[in-house]
Amino acid sequence: MSQHDSVTSTTGRQAPAPVGGVLCAGYGSRLAPLTDVLPKPLMPFLNTPMVAYALNHLVGAGVEQVGINLHHLPDAIPPVVDRLCANFGIRPRYVREWEILGTAGGVRGIWQGLGETETTLIVLNGDSIMNIDLAAQLQAHRRSGALASMVVRPRASDQPGRVWLNEAGELRGLRNARHPNAASESLREYDFTGVHFLEPELLRTIPLEEGCMVGDVYIPMLERGERINALINDDFWAALDNPRLFFETTRRVLREPGLFAQAPLPKALGESLYIYNQETIDGKAQLAGPVLAGMHTSIESGARVGPEVVLDGVEVSSGARISRSILYGMGRIEGEWERVMAVAGKVVSFSLDD
Repeated sequence: MSQHDSVTSTTGRQAPAPVGGVLCAGYGSRLAPLTDVLPKPLMPFLNTPMVAYALNHLVGAGVEQVGINLHHLPDAIPPVVDRLCANFGIRPRYVREWEILGTAGGVRGIWQGLGETETTLIVLNGDSIMNIDLAAQLQAHRRSGALASMVVRPRASDQPGRVWLNEAGELRGLRNARHPNAASESLREYDFTGVHFLEPELLRTIPLEEGCMVGDVYIPMLERGERINALINDDFWAALDNPRLFFETTRRVLREPGLFAQAPLPKALGESLYIYNQETIDGKAQLAGPVLAGMHTSIESGARVGPEVVLDGVEVSSGARISRSILYGMGRIEGEWERVMAVAGKVVSFSLDD
């Protein structure tokens, strides 16, 4: 038995191991046209599919079975997730949505695909990264006795917020809805991280149809005065749902690798040069860190790469100039590339505040 096989419940008995779910069905429209060729959970962050980070978190919480819902580009995800799950030692279950069901129907479908197990379901988005002790949060959820816990964080300026807690840390508002007791309380705004802990008693009440967990499940509960537990995680978190946020988060982590505990970076060479295969980088190429060059990257003599560049699946030709860009699977690169994100032939430009 592993150290994560069970945790202590509120009764003092050993609670069963949780199951996991990762929401992967969405269109990722804010990253289009990149997501026309690659589903958002497979979009590489630091050369690693984003879904890998969610799966790794679930393993740390003792999850041995994980449900993955599929809709947009559904056949692309299982081959990658199968390999990741084999490495992590967990069993994937895939739930195809012929019509997209949103977060509520997606969660119910995942739980059904897992056999409606009588244990806690931990749900994460397939498109965000964070530092989180999921095992500790699971224990805090179970100690609370709540049917649902939402992991929240202090509001960031580039996020929508709209989650309201009172001074005792109790959830009192979602969007424009308020708990009956909220009128007399001082409230502080938070962001929802997309991490849920859900118990079977609640899961079996969610319809297997299109719906939103916040709008169609949590808000009615809140307005009825029912309890939704809030767990605060004030460590690093980022939602990578548009090219600018994707790039700015990449830049932050490349400049400060300790910011993101899961960052899969090799040992730096010189000034923040993260090179997986030095043999394919010509000694006369000009590199200005931070630069992350994956295993399938070659850079010819005379090319200028950096600062703030991530590459994999590319051949950078002599004379090419790349800066402040993320390029994956683009083959041979020529000319000038700046402030762009490109994947498998699709290119999108973005602006920055600096």
